Amino acid sequence: MKDLSSALNYSKKDRKEFLDAGWWNDDTPNKWVAKWAKERPDAPIAISMDLTLTYQEVQEGANRFAAGLLNLGFKKGDVIGFQLPNIPEILIAYLGIQAFGAVPSLMHMPYRATELKPLLNHVEAKGVVCLAASEAYDAPATFEALKATVPSLETVIVVGEDTPSRAVSYADLIATEPVEITNPPSADDPAMICFTSGTSAAPKAVVHPYRTIVASARYGLEDMDYTPDDVILCAPSFTHAFGVMITLTALAAGSASPMMPIYTPPALAELIKYTKATALCCGPAHVMAGKAGGLWDVEYTDTLKYIYMGGATCTPEVMHTIEESCPNGRAVQIWGMTETLMPIVLPLDANFEDRKKYLGTPPVGHEVRAVDEDGNILGPGEEGELEYRGPFLFASYYLNDKANASSFTEDGWFKTGDMVIIDEGDKVAMTGRVKDIINRGGIKINPLDIEILLDERSDVLQSAVVPMPDKLLGERACLFLVMAPDKTMTLDDVREFLDSKNIMKAKWPERLEIIDAMPLTATRKVIKGRLVEML
Repeated sequence: MKDLSSALNYSKKDRKEFLDAGWWNDDTPNKWVAKWAKERPDAPIAISMDLTLTYQEVQEGANRFAAGLLNLGFKKGDVIGFQLPNIPEILIAYLGIQAFGAVPSLMHMPYRATELKPLLNHVEAKGVVCLAASEAYDAPATFEALKATVPSLETVIVVGEDTPSRAVSYADLIATEPVEITNPPSADDPAMICFTSGTSAAPKAVVHPYRTIVASARYGLEDMDYTPDDVILCAPSFTHAFGVMITLTALAAGSASPMMPIYTPPALAELIKYTKATALCCGPAHVMAGKAGGLWDVEYTDTLKYIYMGGATCTPEVMHTIEESCPNGRAVQIWGMTETLMPIVLPLDANFEDRKKYLGTPPVGHEVRAVDEDGNILGPGEEGELEYRGPFLFASYYLNDKANASSFTEDGWFKTGDMVIIDEGDKVAMTGRVKDIINRGGIKINPLDIEILLDERSDVLQSAVVPMPDKLLGERACLFLVMAPDKTMTLDDVREFLDSKNIMKAKWPERLEIIDAMPLTATRKVIKGRLVEML
């Protein structure tokens, strides 16, 4: 088995700086749960429309789940894949895995066998936790079949009814008698694995230690003004870095987290109303879809104090929609990445004009700078790529030297790929992206995942996927094709082909343009900017 700690190669200088300043400490999420279970045992930690769990119930459930995993032969350092929707049980499973030092590897809910296989193999997952089969997706059968091509995968744990005979029931695990854990994880151990956009070739696996996730949550609760009395609703999935970190930040504060297993505009509106949410963390698409459905008005929004917008560019239209429809709420942009967790947000008392213009300022312990194409540091007001360093940042991609070489500067700053302007006060404004990733309402689409498959077809000479602007989602994917002589494809043909390859629907192109030839550079690279201009 490979050693995840190889990705936690922080320099001695950084470790000393972060520890001496107090930005890193020895906390873990399970320590926080134990604290709140003792001080406020009956306080809710997770609320759905049909189930509420208290801090005490989650602590006890996590301890039992951990004991069940130990009985199955799992041990400290084992990786357990994690594909669950936002349901209260997700906290018991996540914390139970971490309780004895196993490492949850978060897998996005739309992923199917094609996307899951390279991720599970990359981290040598020994087990997975998934939801029981539904009409839309038979997760247990998918993971059972993947055992044939994922040699490390031994155990499939199923949450819900109708556990297959070869799988293990979550209900049985939480009925296990708890045991004393004599060797719990330390703050320097790996806490979780998240994957960035793109699942082909060498996956970009981000391994965060407890140091970083705890620091992000501890300082995040201060920057976002969370208290034990708050109800923090996060619309994005827990299996995204955005979702898990908002939930852990709420947990650090002793707040409650409403859980929405499947997002629809009515489901979000009703959950805000039912739980009397005081803060909403979501993407601009969530707000605009609610508005379009007549579900974004005072009937649903009057309890909201803050609406934190992340995952995609937030336009002035979205900001005005929030401010005009939330009588007690303020629209605030936030920015983060899987690699960075949650580093940039404005002070909550910032004026509306600044909140429209800026993502925010870096939190305590972080530095930001903008650089030009040659890596020269730019001055205030000059546009360049955002680079930064600080105590929430990951150390390196796991087993991906190529990505590490292109993502870090020689002096240890992380290259985000985002284009920004930074003012004299370190306020950061987003202007665009260096990278080609398409941002569909917070869902990141790597064009290469689609292009590789299409370019393998004999009837396709060349393909290119580019972003096209969209008012609701920010961007959608448009596919350009150069076809072989006398061949053609329709958009339905493309979708049917990608479906046959088990590519998740969110990645499917939503417009098709067939052209005679791609615009190319002298080295035969597609000039995607020219394609965007053609839309």
